Amino acid sequence: MSRRSAPFVAPSDINSPINGYIDDPISKEGKKQAKILLSTLQEDITSFRDQQFPPDILRQIRDMPIYEGNLAEVQAYQQRWQNLIERAMAFYPAAYLPPDHLPLPASLEIPQFIYHVQRLHLTKTRAKESKSFGSVGALTDKCGNYTPQELERMAAVFDNDDEARLVAHREFIDLRAYVFCRDQKGEMLEPERIRFYRTGLIVHALPDFKIVDSRQTPRKRRNDAYNNPLADNDVWKIYRKK
Repeated sequence: MSRRSAPFVAPSDINSPINGYIDDPISKEGKKQAKILLSTLQEDITSFRDQQFPPDILRQIRDMPIYEGNLAEVQAYQQRWQNLIERAMAFYPAAYLPPDHLPLPASLEIPQFIYHVQRLHLTKTRAKESKSFGSVGALTDKCGNYTPQELERMAAVFDNDDEARLVAHREFIDLRAYVFCRDQKGEMLEPERIRFYRTGLIVHALPDFKIVDSRQTPRKRRNDAYNNPLADNDVWKIYRKK
């Protein structure tokens, strides 16, 4: 199962651990305050990460930003992060809660901690990043330059339909880990598919912990519904959005 991230909520609780709270989270001023407080948290995470990552008490798996240890070691390392995790949870209160158990956003770069791990399957997958645009100018700001002929083709899409959108696709190789855990009864659970490269992954390894490394043979991406791009600058391919 793959995981999105928990939604952002501007904190309004005076007892929040974020060194401040917001009187009116939905107001313009409240949203501005939330951005300032979140920016401060991100700066603190970056500073702490420079000192504490990679972890000094855990063992690295292959050449990946994945580290394993026994229960005491992983708990001790997570405790170092706990204050920052609690501050982040003030902005993302649904994180790790049922029914979805969504993680904190990868943009925070807080390591992901997973316990009772029996097996780890490392993979590479052909994937694509997708962005949608309502104007040629906005697209070129994000995706770069195109030939005059390509720009004309893209502009014609909007000339003929005011509600049209362009979509940009960038192909890349995505690193993932399939994490197999056991529940309290010792039964194997369905694997979680984790994107770990930006945050790092910390696993509590059970006895007979195994690693399967399939990175040498990237999995094929599913067939793309888009063909014959309007434009292609060797990074982003542009299509009319369906």
